[in-house]
Amino acid sequence: MKNTKFWARAGAALILSMSCGVFMGCQKSAPKAAGTGPLAGKRIAVAQSTLYDEWNNGVHDMFEKIGRELGAAEVNIQDGNSNSETQQKQLEDFITQKYDVIFIAPVAESQGINATLDKAKAAGIPVIAFDTTTSWPGLVSHIAWDHAETGRLSGRYVADYAKKNLGGKLKVGVLQMLDVPATAVRSQTFKEEIEKGLGKENITYVFEQDAARERELADRTVTNNIAKPIDVIWAAVDNGAFGARIALQTNGVKDTKVVSSGAWGSESFQTIANNDTYYMMFIGVPPEGIVRMACDTAVKYFAGDKNIPKEQNIELVVIDASNIDRYRDFF
Repeated sequence: MKNTKFWARAGAALILSMSCGVFMGCQKSAPKAAGTGPLAGKRIAVAQSTLYDEWNNGVHDMFEKIGRELGAAEVNIQDGNSNSETQQKQLEDFITQKYDVIFIAPVAESQGINATLDKAKAAGIPVIAFDTTTSWPGLVSHIAWDHAETGRLSGRYVADYAKKNLGGKLKVGVLQMLDVPATAVRSQTFKEEIEKGLGKENITYVFEQDAARERELADRTVTNNIAKPIDVIWAAVDNGAFGARIALQTNGVKDTKVVSSGAWGSESFQTIANNDTYYMMFIGVPPEGIVRMACDTAVKYFAGDKNIPKEQNIELVVIDASNIDRYRDFF
């Protein structure tokens, strides 16, 4: 099942990039704000690592919405497209254009990125990391999604499911996402947690494949292993989970469950609410929560607060049929 909003945005982004000729020559900015609020008159720059899924698009939308609410004069959001060189160029442009604050979800640890952040500091531009982070010491704060914890939470959930429904034994397929450090750690902690809960001798890894970014690749991976019994398919992100779901539906497989270690959006909520045969659980991280905390941190910085924590963790929620009714407002 493909998300209409996501694909509509992807098409719009393609048209935008074609009309600009060169992506970096085109700014994606929110309309000018009225100029009232704690960030009145501030020009906000956002360097996202990617816009490949609904959660990241939700973060994009929340920066525009909350930036306007707080009175920002401009919100310029750029998509790093999971490429550190692209993101570095975007940062350099932000510095040249003298934005008041930079929010960044670093694509990866990079000496080039860190050197560019040194330039931001020299220019007097505060930098706040969200989601992913960097070892660069000059960050005002890192608004953290504890990616290792998402793996642990999903691992405990699957281990409990196996104890209650599978006699404590588990045949599992793992759809990793290894090209981003933040998502790569999820599969590691997921495996550690199910082995801790069930015992390594009671687990069979049917497959472990880097296929969570693309639904089509996840679909092919699961289809290629469909003849082997699989109790649970775990995916680092929702694209992998829904790709697995497509393969199971297409091949008429029964009794295999799918869980996702990170998601947010109407598709995920609605599928759980519909009592889907396959899609059983996801770890939810509200985009609004991470963006609001990041923007509130900027407000505190400009107000002269000297006690801003260097790391602030956002809430993670296990969402399944038992609590889906709490989230009716999201679908």
